[in-house]
Amino acid sequence: MLPYYPGLRFKQGEYIAAGKVPADAQRFIEPRFVLPSLTEPDPALERKPTVDEIAHLTGDRVGKHWLIKRAFLDTHFIARDLGDVGLLRLFRTVWARNPQIVPVARLTDLVNPLFRNLRCDGPTKLAVLVGYEEADGEAITEALKVAGLEPSDCVIFVDFTGAPLDPQIATGSVSTVLDLVGEVGLWQRVVFQASNFPNTNPAAPGETELIPRHEWDVFHAALKECGIPPDRLGYGDFGADHGTMAFPRKKGGGAAIRHLRYTTRSNTLVVRGADTGKDADVMADVCKRIVDGGHFAGQAFSEADDRIYCLAKGIISGPGNASNWREWNMLHHMMRVIRDLGMLAGLEFASGRVTSETSQQSLFEDRNEPAE
Repeated sequence: MLPYYPGLRFKQGEYIAAGKVPADAQRFIEPRFVLPSLTEPDPALERKPTVDEIAHLTGDRVGKHWLIKRAFLDTHFIARDLGDVGLLRLFRTVWARNPQIVPVARLTDLVNPLFRNLRCDGPTKLAVLVGYEEADGEAITEALKVAGLEPSDCVIFVDFTGAPLDPQIATGSVSTVLDLVGEVGLWQRVVFQASNFPNTNPAAPGETELIPRHEWDVFHAALKECGIPPDRLGYGDFGADHGTMAFPRKKGGGAAIRHLRYTTRSNTLVVRGADTGKDADVMADVCKRIVDGGHFAGQAFSEADDRIYCLAKGIISGPGNASNWREWNMLHHMMRVIRDLGMLAGLEFASGRVTSETSQQSLFEDRNEPAE
């Protein structure tokens, strides 16, 4: 079941979080980075990017945060704006930084002659993404034939966005869809991708909510019914994000909601701060509620957990900003999933470094004598 295939928006919080995953865990993570549309403001630029900037920005960010390992780049939301020439330029720029970045295509994309040129040189030529309602063996086979591809050339992502995910009713239908895709041929990997997280923040100001991770439970239940061997079936979700990949996320801008999403073994804990007050006070309270609330995985669990702990205890100051909060959400989440998948495979990952709490020695203390 390893590696883990999170679907991440290629925005500041996500790509920085991916780059901060420790090396021993990062080798078992292969993200599907989704480029935002041009309607989405870029936090690093503090404005919307231009068409001419996309290739350069994406290449630089891949080079800085995901330089040598395989990942998948989904350009679906920006393809029309870039056009075929722009897409080809984008991938050539990205491949100059990391030749292991694999393009992602929908079935309708495979009829475009451009995708005969958008191929990686390695064993994985292309990744294909199909919605669960598109899992028709004949249609998938025909699209691959038009593109000159075999299933063995590809990883396929099966997107269950919008599907009911309650394990009591969904396991059988999910297994059936995965089997339909698996019968097309010997894919390099069939990746289940889904999220039960709602599309709006479920917590009221100052409140906390637990959202069941049905996607995690359904995947593991489907493993027992699905005919695809576990070593060819991959798990993916959308990190600690909404269950729908859409842009723009918000209409009309506005201040970010001050909250954190903290992934446990079976739930997502949504801790929302008050609507009033300074960011420093509100986010310190949010972090304290996580640390003291019975779900905290420990300061050494990830760099994000160390940051949350330090803010909760007043060891460091500075509340961060919306991109930082997204980064902490994503980094903790990825370490939660990779540790849990690793446990099933008999793998353990090292604990992270922690920030020590310092105390100032009294000016009146005799340094040569022990204090009474």
